[in-house]
Amino acid sequence: MRFRLNNIRNSAMNRIQHMKLGALITTVVIAFSSCEDYLTVTEVENRTISVGYYDSPQKVEQAVVGVYVDLRRALLENYAWLMYGEVRTGDLTLAVEYMDKVGSQQLTDNNRQIRQLTDWRHFYDAINNANRLLAMLEERKTNVLSPYQYDLYKGEALALKSMTYFYLTRIWGEVPSAESMDQGVLLTQTEIVTRAAQWAAEAKDLLPWLLVNDDGIVSTALTEVRFNKTAVSLLLAHEQLWLGKGQDAYNGLTQVFEGQSTDSLSHFGLSLGRDMELNIPSNPYTDRAILISKEKLADIYPVGDTRRSMFNIPADGANASLIIEKQDMLMLYSKREIELLLAEAAWREGQLEKAKEHLMAAATGATEDYASLTSDTFGAALLLERQRMLMGSGQRFFDLIRFNKIRQFVPFYTEGDLTAGAAYWPLSAQSITSNGLEQNGYWTK
Repeated sequence: MRFRLNNIRNSAMNRIQHMKLGALITTVVIAFSSCEDYLTVTEVENRTISVGYYDSPQKVEQAVVGVYVDLRRALLENYAWLMYGEVRTGDLTLAVEYMDKVGSQQLTDNNRQIRQLTDWRHFYDAINNANRLLAMLEERKTNVLSPYQYDLYKGEALALKSMTYFYLTRIWGEVPSAESMDQGVLLTQTEIVTRAAQWAAEAKDLLPWLLVNDDGIVSTALTEVRFNKTAVSLLLAHEQLWLGKGQDAYNGLTQVFEGQSTDSLSHFGLSLGRDMELNIPSNPYTDRAILISKEKLADIYPVGDTRRSMFNIPADGANASLIIEKQDMLMLYSKREIELLLAEAAWREGQLEKAKEHLMAAATGATEDYASLTSDTFGAALLLERQRMLMGSGQRFFDLIRFNKIRQFVPFYTEGDLTAGAAYWPLSAQSITSNGLEQNGYWTK
């Protein structure tokens, strides 16, 4: 199965809808910023909502956008998505003072930005608000919302909660539940991802391929910055692969994408805009250049690899800069990942020929001949293609954990370090104090 995923041209109406969403997000951010301090997982009942406020679809949608705001803050504060991903592995650099500390694994440094990167408050805000939204949707199901609106908003809430928990456990390992049935209980990574996959599967049945704007017109621009069926299907496949369920991932991806028109597929990212929180950059792609050393660039992208065009490579100087095509959204899932995930799922289930077919479909522009790969060499080739194609998405360190390749690419750690928990970030003092948790074993040294 081969997907030719062409860029969809956005109409003027789509651009207007995207700007309207950005304005709505800014409004929600300003409103939320005037409220009480951010909640820890033990304080999730402290935030109240006026009874009867959500009496229209527009107000319910504000609550939905609020969850996106929380997740955006979690991933953008101090450029967290890059710090958790390519900066920690040394692939990319950013002109900030704490970049070198992240790259050298000094994650317990007393630097203020480093301390903020160890705090999960924004993530738990997203979960808390998603849960409140889900409860409120059941109350407004019949008298406020149309069937389309109810399914969309519920699907988004479930998908956002799923993605947020998935980020939490990949960053910190074991994390507490924020669910009413076992609030505050420390859950294993398997327990967390299993729940997240269940929520993503439920969302997949509810979300549309493409969203419509206020006038009932399909909007590709709006679809790109809200959860859609493409995005939640990729999220679910990631979670299933993390759980070692390659066959489930392959079957699910094949079922949802086989024969699907490419015009119905969409990228997914978070809409960017002004935020009242000082550490949340409004233009993370333009206010500081995202750089790669020319030496690292040559190691990853050999001469002749057309993906070198993703970088501005000056004749002079030691660095090249990553070119961001869509600077108005923080790209989380690209349509290009469909083939990569299909390749991984097939390979992990011993279907090498299918895996090679999908990898070759994904790796347009590579100089290598992947037709001769074996079961033993396929994993390294796939990991390299994920590195090449998803540069700047923040997934790199998570990929190294899933492929069990941290020691190969981050030689700072010994096997004993990884056993003690070095792959996961330390917890902030606030997180430990408010929840009675203990610091990750490795970071107590």
